[in-house]
Amino acid sequence: MRIGAHVSSAGGPHLVFERAWAIGAEAVQLFIGAPQQWKLPTLTDEQVDRFNRVRVASGMPVFFHGVYLMNFGSQDPAILEKSQASLLAYHRYAGRMGIVGTIFHVGSHLGAGFDGAMVERIAGLLSAVLEDDASNPALLILENNAGQGNCIGGRFGELGAIVRAMGSPPRVGICLDTCHAYAMGYDIATPAGLDATLEEFDRELGLKRLVAVHANDTKLPIGTFRDRHENIGDGHLGFDGFRTLICHPAFADVPFLLEVPGVNGGGPDAENVQRLKLLRSEAGLDSPGLPPLDDIRRAAES
Repeated sequence: MRIGAHVSSAGGPHLVFERAWAIGAEAVQLFIGAPQQWKLPTLTDEQVDRFNRVRVASGMPVFFHGVYLMNFGSQDPAILEKSQASLLAYHRYAGRMGIVGTIFHVGSHLGAGFDGAMVERIAGLLSAVLEDDASNPALLILENNAGQGNCIGGRFGELGAIVRAMGSPPRVGICLDTCHAYAMGYDIATPAGLDATLEEFDRELGLKRLVAVHANDTKLPIGTFRDRHENIGDGHLGFDGFRTLICHPAFADVPFLLEVPGVNGGGPDAENVQRLKLLRSEAGLDSPGLPPLDDIRRAAES
């Protein structure tokens, strides 16, 4: 099990690895464009090559997170077109840059309802992204949400309906956000509740599709349908909740990616990474370790 984090790519995507190393992260999530803008990412061949050199030297698995504006549940054709174009751009870069996949929110139906016609439309838009290049090994990774604002995918059954409508392709994965799941009423903080949650997940999606965890504590109690991330151990999931998660065999090979506010408000930090690593150590799980920082720096400079 790797403990990773969302890391800033400011100044160039290759810099995420040294920043991740500085906080002890063993896996990385990043944006390659402004997350609140429609502008498509534009990386040069040199930037892509440099990123790949450092990625290989770091040994870290890497995930993209799609822009926040995407909404595949919209009734507006322009929004659907922009959403698909953004995801396609990320997916193409993911294939070129050795990225595991792009994690993204499906969006909100904005009161229109989540019916069969919407499922088919969403599935068609996402399938077209995968069909752009059948040789691209990168995944499209759907993330569960907290249920606010008519969002799609708070329940595993909704994500499962989309995946099945796509024909259940192997290049579709799922990212489980712990804060979002708890907000939706999934009691993942207790062994019995986690077992029930994962039983539903397996029935609707299949545990083989679980490829990442957004490891976030929550400021609010269970079932509040609100997305309010908190630092590990400081929220309602607490250390016991994350201990329960880390000890469950379903997560043994799944990277945990922090999206927490950070002790000083600057985002995922060494303190939060260390908190999860201590729980991992208590569980007797192995640490993959990190390469020397000089190896990462040399790869960036070569």
